[in-house]
Amino acid sequence: MSLRNTLMALPWTALVLAMPAVAAAQEPAADTLEEIVVTAERREASLQQTPVAVSALTGGQLAEQGIVNIQSVGKSVPNLMIQPISANPSAMQVGLRGGIEQTGGLIVSEPAVALYVDDVYRARLQGANMQLSDIERIEVLRGPQGTLYGRNSFSGAIKLVTRTPSSDDEWLEFVAGVGSFAEKRLSASWGQSLSDRLGASVSALYRDQSDGYIDNPAQGREIGAEKNVLVRGKLSFRGEPWSVDLSASYSKDENDGWIPLAVSFDPPVVPMSAAAAVTSDGALPRVGSDPFVSLYPQRSKGETETTSVTLNASVGLGAVTLRSITGWVTLNDYFRFDLAGGRILSPGVFGTAFDRQSDAKATQWTEELQLLGQAADGRLDWIVGGFYFKETADQAIFDNLPIFFLLNLAPTLLDTDTRSWALYGQATWKFTDAWSATFGLRTTEDQKEFVGSIQTGFGNPVPRTEVTNDRTFSATTPKLALDWRLRDEVFAYASYARGFKAGGYNGLAVFNANAFRAVYEPQEVNAIELGLKAEWLGRTLRTNFAVFDNDISELQQTGAIGGGSFAVQNVGDASVRGVEAEFTWLPTDGLTLYANLGYSDAKYDRLAPTSRALQYGATDLPLLPDFTSQLGFSFQRPVSAGLKLRLGADVHGSSSYYTELQNIMKIDAYQRVDAYLGVASADDRWTATLSGRNLTDELTYVTGVIDLANAGTQALAALRPREWAFNVSYRMP
Repeated sequence: MSLRNTLMALPWTALVLAMPAVAAAQEPAADTLEEIVVTAERREASLQQTPVAVSALTGGQLAEQGIVNIQSVGKSVPNLMIQPISANPSAMQVGLRGGIEQTGGLIVSEPAVALYVDDVYRARLQGANMQLSDIERIEVLRGPQGTLYGRNSFSGAIKLVTRTPSSDDEWLEFVAGVGSFAEKRLSASWGQSLSDRLGASVSALYRDQSDGYIDNPAQGREIGAEKNVLVRGKLSFRGEPWSVDLSASYSKDENDGWIPLAVSFDPPVVPMSAAAAVTSDGALPRVGSDPFVSLYPQRSKGETETTSVTLNASVGLGAVTLRSITGWVTLNDYFRFDLAGGRILSPGVFGTAFDRQSDAKATQWTEELQLLGQAADGRLDWIVGGFYFKETADQAIFDNLPIFFLLNLAPTLLDTDTRSWALYGQATWKFTDAWSATFGLRTTEDQKEFVGSIQTGFGNPVPRTEVTNDRTFSATTPKLALDWRLRDEVFAYASYARGFKAGGYNGLAVFNANAFRAVYEPQEVNAIELGLKAEWLGRTLRTNFAVFDNDISELQQTGAIGGGSFAVQNVGDASVRGVEAEFTWLPTDGLTLYANLGYSDAKYDRLAPTSRALQYGATDLPLLPDFTSQLGFSFQRPVSAGLKLRLGADVHGSSSYYTELQNIMKIDAYQRVDAYLGVASADDRWTATLSGRNLTDELTYVTGVIDLANAGTQALAALRPREWAFNVSYRMP
């Protein structure tokens, strides 16, 4: 059996080996599943008693599965797609249940899956692919969260919860590691009680992967290096009736930018319709046989700095609690790359094909007030709140398109001022110990001002088109839910929810005044969801299912409109239906088996006459595969009085999907294998772990550009090749 097949079979082998132990057992295993507490409904509750489809990953699970940044979270959540984007590795594109945003490198773009860090909304996808350090857990809420979260939680929300110090919890942790491509990683975390009411913590991460993994003959070097720095400090006060958390963080990411791989197709093809689509398995390296090659002669670059301050305070006022969540975030983001991966001018001579660079700044401030409590002898849980968001941002985009025989274009200038207000409330009434009903309502108003300037001709002075827009978008998003506790370990729910994402403006309309002026309208989703959460076999087996039906109107999608321009369009209406299943099983002491499976069936119900999807004959929504999957296991067993063995692996991947709304580039199905092997002290005070990602060295294309095929400048982006890492950690106590 090949190494690839052996590694693919590891989770299944563990399952088969465990079956006899389960069949013979008349009593539950000594271990039981950890209870996970989430805040999906803005208050603490058990994951298994929350009427929302939530995937929760604890800090320990993140470490075991090798999840080191937000992008890698996607492998562990059904139907969640998080892929690179054409800005730099610090940005990303996110797709979930039909909601998607693919131009996340722009200040005019907003995600359809909202991102929160310690309950503070983050508006930008630039810098969103954060390195994970000192994380307590990550919650991924699937489906529209239009009532309690609102702004741009159109098809879900991703919540990062960082570790909070307390007066009775002290720790000191260090991690040092090395890895492939000359990677060096150091991280440290310290938490200490300063008094019986006050705790403090500081965490820091430094990562330097100084060698590249992509050959660039045009520059005579390997490219793809990355460097990350993250520092966070927290103060936590607990003293009745007050609870106050103050945190500040700074991160800086430096890298070689987004690097598309130079490929071609044989025979050369210019797909002008979905029927003529090309697939990623037909891509051939433009030079030699190594697919990891770029031909861009300039130095691509990405640099992102993010600073944030969060104040989360609550005070008990008798039977109710008043909570304030205040956040300030500033972002500086620069990138430069060749969207087409460069070109060959003559043997050994290389040139730029589509050079793009950007310099952006954004500052946001949010304030959220909540009042929550119980009434009617605990039968009524309620919360009301108000939310305010303000962001100012500007961006300059520089384009050089020599393949179209154009000179360097004057910069496209974007300037935005966004304000958002919302009022919301939600109440849950417990009819009996088994039956509850929930009703929620949110009203939102987004005011977006946009001032932009773009070159639209040649001359002296350069002809430019100035655009000024000021639009207000509003919506009311209700939620209705009914849940039923069949018994302590079995919980079922049915819900209806509406999601909303405001309209907006375009920023990548190269030389195209009409597209630059265009305003796309809001999109809305009406979602029905049925869920069943259960634990079996003495709480050693957890099975969580969700079935959903999303009806989306005025769907927003990004399409190539020619000449290097891209625009967001309201392409029409769509339906997305699917099933999601999550399993965790402890068949015997020390062994955990898990599976996360997603299925989606999507179709367009109506396409607008002017949409690129209709013009190309597209039938599939982009970044929405039929299947996503993860199968894995973790195992640990003592091998001596003071030492234990730890190992685990997972196989994850997706079925084929289209990268863009025209359906002219199809990414073929893929599977990747990650694994680890390590030893730890009996008290887990120290560990040494050897881990590997993509052990079978799968060539995994994930997105691409092909509308420039007539100039021989096709390009695809791929996930990293096989990587390894060796880490040693120590913690006290």
